[in-house]
Amino acid sequence: MDTPETLHIRCGSDIKAGLRDAGFAGGFLEFSDPFCQGPITDAPRESHIAARAAFIAGAYETDAVHTHSNLKAGYGALDGYTNYNAIVLWFEHDSYDQLILAYLLNYFSNAVDVPSLELICIHEHKDIPDFRGLGQLSPSQLKALWPTKVKVEQEHLDLGAEVWRALKAQSPKALAALSKGEHTAVQEMPGALVRHLQQLPHGDTGLSLTEELTLKILADSSRTAGKVFRQLTLNEEPLPYLGDLMFWYELRQLVAGGAVSIVEDAPEWPGRMLAITELGLAVLCGERYWLDYAPAPRWVGGIEIKPITENWCRTEDGGTLFK
Repeated sequence: MDTPETLHIRCGSDIKAGLRDAGFAGGFLEFSDPFCQGPITDAPRESHIAARAAFIAGAYETDAVHTHSNLKAGYGALDGYTNYNAIVLWFEHDSYDQLILAYLLNYFSNAVDVPSLELICIHEHKDIPDFRGLGQLSPSQLKALWPTKVKVEQEHLDLGAEVWRALKAQSPKALAALSKGEHTAVQEMPGALVRHLQQLPHGDTGLSLTEELTLKILADSSRTAGKVFRQLTLNEEPLPYLGDLMFWYELRQLVAGGAVSIVEDAPEWPGRMLAITELGLAVLCGERYWLDYAPAPRWVGGIEIKPITENWCRTEDGGTLFK
């Protein structure tokens, strides 16, 4: 097992209590900047944090000052790694986790005097047929993962640096090339990159895969936003990665652009009854192009997707990119 001088890093708080209950004695650091949404630019750290905080506060409707303070504290806490003699990274296979893992591997590739660095990363679990994340595991199941940890070698650090560099780029070509590789260091990375690239607009409809799946769910029947989110996560999404606040942000864009309407309001998003509009149906079948109606730009890593202009797009399988 670990010692009090071990630092466990996770992109959320979902296993914090589980690790404690399993008997782990080390410190816990949540680093959870959701790089799967919003801008990622090649800017100095303070400017990067400011841009990320501004996006998060606006997209998830949180207090701007509090959001910036929390995010800055999270980045700053990473610099405290020298207070520990071992670091263990806990991750799973979706794009939310893997893009944060890439950032951390890049961070440690540029750090000095890094202590023992190890990785626990899984994409399935023998006891959970519908495995979606480490947060599903019991304390005993988390404890059983401890022997599976691997030493982070130079190839891990190099992969993280390469992915992070490609993620910040204004072209998806480097990231697409990485998504087609067999990265034995982190075998979960290629699939996550494929899913991330599927957030580029489809060449025929202008929709990201999340937008496309959401409209298909509503084309089947009107339902509350909460039920749309559940259907998306449990049945439609090929690699679930969105939290509820992240999905409400996606929904707001579809509503603001006129593809989805709120037919019965409620104080909170989960209870709002939604329906697809005529525009939404026309976009879904390729008769209208969503980016002619989208209310605001959005980002896929370092790529800004702007309404009514030329953008990087994907084909149906996401395998071909063009502009």
